[in-house]
Amino acid sequence: MKILDVAEFFSSRGGGVRSYLEELVRQGSRRGHEVVVVAPGPRDEVVPLERGRIVRVAGPPMPYDPTYHALLRLGAVRAIVRRERPDVLQASAPYTAALAVASDRSAPLRTFVYHSDQISTYAAPLLDRVRPRALARALEGALFAWPRALSRRFDATIAPGGFIAEQLRRHGCERVHRVTFGVRRGEFGPSRADDEVRRGLLGRFADEPSAALLLVACRLAVEKRVALVIDAARELAARRPIALAILGDGPERARLERRAASLPQVSFLGFAKDRAAYAALLASADVFVHGGAAETFGFVLGEALCSGLPLVVPEAGAAMDFVHPGAAEVYPPRGTPAEVAAAVERVLTRPRVERVAAARAAGERLPTSDEHFDALFALYVDLLTHGRDYAPRAAAGADAGG
Repeated sequence: MKILDVAEFFSSRGGGVRSYLEELVRQGSRRGHEVVVVAPGPRDEVVPLERGRIVRVAGPPMPYDPTYHALLRLGAVRAIVRRERPDVLQASAPYTAALAVASDRSAPLRTFVYHSDQISTYAAPLLDRVRPRALARALEGALFAWPRALSRRFDATIAPGGFIAEQLRRHGCERVHRVTFGVRRGEFGPSRADDEVRRGLLGRFADEPSAALLLVACRLAVEKRVALVIDAARELAARRPIALAILGDGPERARLERRAASLPQVSFLGFAKDRAAYAALLASADVFVHGGAAETFGFVLGEALCSGLPLVVPEAGAAMDFVHPGAAEVYPPRGTPAEVAAAVERVLTRPRVERVAAARAAGERLPTSDEHFDALFALYVDLLTHGRDYAPRAAAGADAGG
């Protein structure tokens, strides 16, 4: 089977979508499939990756975050599709990538993978202020007209988890298949904790028995709401010794560094390029605090749980797919710093051994990366064989579509 994915959100720095697509190429290669990813970049180039490749199409940098580039040359994309002649043509973004795939009739199977929830990210905060609520719901339904229209043009829409699958179906999207994204569980675990790493990040509080290390890991962009976590850490620091470690980079970094300057102990670590060091960091912290309220999956949340690191997340978006008793605490979707701080306190009141065990147990419930790609490729084979309206038997981390 040959799969060609057309992507838009493919940062030169890294990130969840890029990591997933590179794993798609590797996992496909191991199963004898050929996977080609077409993504915008600073120049035209082809990067071999196992049996597949990443084909970059030159485009201008995005104004807010120039590590991303715009996919504007649809003629070039269509030429690549004609040359490659894939069995499965897959779109990984809802804009020009989706248009390029939806308008192509040559591939036997066309699918849309719902990687980013733009409506919840940008429109939902505004809709929260609309009264009466019936009007807000009507406006939200109108905004989902585009995903509904896309779903009718594709043979399948792939939802990365239960929350997104339910949301898409509720708003009338067709042929939605939940194929829950997976975590490389074997790379993470409480045993990877490193006391030297922990002490270094606790800094001045390293010898304080009650000190707690909070961890944030994400792209430093407005929608990730890292400022909220910084303000919550400031509230906590007034009551107990708190250190905050922020893993990631992005356009908001300078502003966030200024905002965090008054915290007693804060570290900006940049992006983690070493997976072993990243796993050690997750296992060495006390609480993972997440600000983003519009996740479609959240790989880092699953990786934290597999590391025995409990979560504090907003009661919104696909972060809720990771909430299990004892392993996570929630705060309101548009929560205040005080509400985030209170959720962190609820985690820290439990003995460390109990919260680590609960988080690890929750992580064990997640599909592995291998299980996810087994289910995805099996679904594609079924749909190629039986047609777009076939409802395959559910596999691990998947359901029968709808």
